[in-house]
Amino acid sequence: MKRKLLLLTAGILSALFMAACGMQERRLPEDLRKPGFFGSYESVCQYNLYHGRAYAAQGRYELAKEHLLLALAQSTDAVTRRVAGNELKSVEMSILTRR
Repeated sequence: MKRKLLLLTAGILSALFMAACGMQERRLPEDLRKPGFFGSYESVCQYNLYHGRAYAAQGRYELAKEHLLLALAQSTDAVTRRVAGNELKSVEMSILTRR
C-alpha cells in the first residue's frame, strides 16, 4: 500500500515538474534584441542563428546543426546566409572530429 502511494506521489510530482518546464517563456536576452551587426535578433532566422551559436558553445553540436540549418533556410540576405553557412561548416567539422 505504501509503495503504491509513493509511486502515485512520484508520478504526480514528475508530471507537475514537466508541465512547469513547458511553461517557460522562450525569449532572447535583452542585449540581443537591440540592433547590432545583423540588425535586430527579432526575426526567426536570427533567433535560430543565435541558438545555433549558443548550442555550439555549449558543445551540443547536433542541436546547433539543427538550428543553423533552419537559420540558413530562412535567411533572406547574403550576409546572414554566409554567416550561417560558415557556422554550419564549423559545427559539422566539430561533429566529424568527435566521431
